[in-house]
Amino acid sequence: MKFVVTGAAGHISKPLTELLLHKGHEVIVVGRSPERLAGLIAQGAKAAIGDLLDIPFLTKTFEAADGVYLMVPPMFDGDDHKKLSTIYAEGFSTAIRASGVKNAVFLSSYGAHRVHDAGAISGLGLAEQILNDLDGVNLLHLRAGYFYTNLLFSMDLVRQAGYLGNMFEIPHGDFTVVDPNDIAKAAARALDSLDFKGHGHVYVISDLTGTDEIAALIGKEIGLPDMKWVRFPPSGTREFLIGLGFAEGAADSYVEMFTALDKGVLFEHIKEVNPKIEGMKIEDFAKQFAAAYNK
Repeated sequence: MKFVVTGAAGHISKPLTELLLHKGHEVIVVGRSPERLAGLIAQGAKAAIGDLLDIPFLTKTFEAADGVYLMVPPMFDGDDHKKLSTIYAEGFSTAIRASGVKNAVFLSSYGAHRVHDAGAISGLGLAEQILNDLDGVNLLHLRAGYFYTNLLFSMDLVRQAGYLGNMFEIPHGDFTVVDPNDIAKAAARALDSLDFKGHGHVYVISDLTGTDEIAALIGKEIGLPDMKWVRFPPSGTREFLIGLGFAEGAADSYVEMFTALDKGVLFEHIKEVNPKIEGMKIEDFAKQFAAAYNK
């Protein structure tokens, strides 16, 4: 079968492409830089160089595909994440209709049921709604947990201050976390089998943890057994993000998302459906964090 994978050679798209190639499928990888795709091309993938907002390009790329994997790219320089996510989703929908694609897997997020008050996650929920307007297309939304890899951005904080933290604190057993490789496996299973019908979503969660446990386990692995998790104030977080190069609107979007995380409302639907938990455990990620930290 023939599949199109958006997301270039990212944390999910790269292993997804490799899994599909291993299954013997033809895979076209969409990206803006041929250099970033070189490794996948060497493994047998084909490259489609272009922009995800270029609808004629997407339509041509999607033609004759048995399925497509869709993701909204990171938008740290964007001022309105909700609006930008809907623009990407509308472009995906137009290209799918024009090309005749019948199966699509979309990378969404835990908390996507909150379409107004969860920042970037709300944007993904709005994108789900737009894609669900497609008739005659089987759609599977992968509502992934909080990426383990996000925690790697805190290494400098740990070195300088000796603690982990963010604008939220989450009790043990409530925090849904995920390894990008586990998302890739879920997407590969869905595309390889094409056994999803209609419009629906599944949660992709590697483990359930809490912020105190995250700090304790990582601290143990890096030689700081008493390391704590600290909740940051919203104002300081916003300024910190802007200092990193975030657009003001993007910083506001993340502050809104972190606020929703701290309230616990992003997990309310997960508790109702009791999804399957499988993949990398937090103890194993703590060892990965330590390996990167010690480099």
